[in-house]
Amino acid sequence: MRDQRLFIRKKVLTAGLLSILAAFNPGPVWAAGAAAVDETGAEEIALADADITADQADRLRTKAEREDGENVYEVTFLVGNVEYEYLIREADGKILEWEMDGRDVGEAAAEKSLKVETKDKTADTLIGVERAKEIVLSDAGLNAEDVSFSKIKFEEDDRVLVYELEFYYERQEFEYTIDAYTEEIYKMERD
Repeated sequence: MRDQRLFIRKKVLTAGLLSILAAFNPGPVWAAGAAAVDETGAEEIALADADITADQADRLRTKAEREDGENVYEVTFLVGNVEYEYLIREADGKILEWEMDGRDVGEAAAEKSLKVETKDKTADTLIGVERAKEIVLSDAGLNAEDVSFSKIKFEEDDRVLVYELEFYYERQEFEYTIDAYTEEIYKMERD
């Protein structure tokens, strides 16, 4: 009986200490130069960037991984028929890439608050998702009303930041890769 009371007392003291420590920890921070983030912080970053609240996201999943020598979190969730996927660096909460897949992500593709820090280039000088869509549609000779975007992705590819866009016109699939700063089309495929 005495051992049981000591165990309960120890448990209460531990819980109290943890709640005191939690009061001094404001939670994850992901501003420039920020501290490491945990899974919850990575989810908050992804949801905020997508302008989605946690209750709007279905099947929210976060997985810790190691990619290119860094610890990262892969955060995925659904909103309607659109799947969002983010890759977020654990060390500072920086969004390394994001992707949207679905039947028609054209309307869901609002500009993202990309955290880009490269030499002489900032998020302010990115062409943006809407401009990338205009470029590929112009190159294909099509109008936005006639196509259905199935994938929009932002990532670093061979040390260059790019947008990858896939869309359908009638039964034909188009795939483009565009430099996120210069508007240069690196790749175009039509199936």
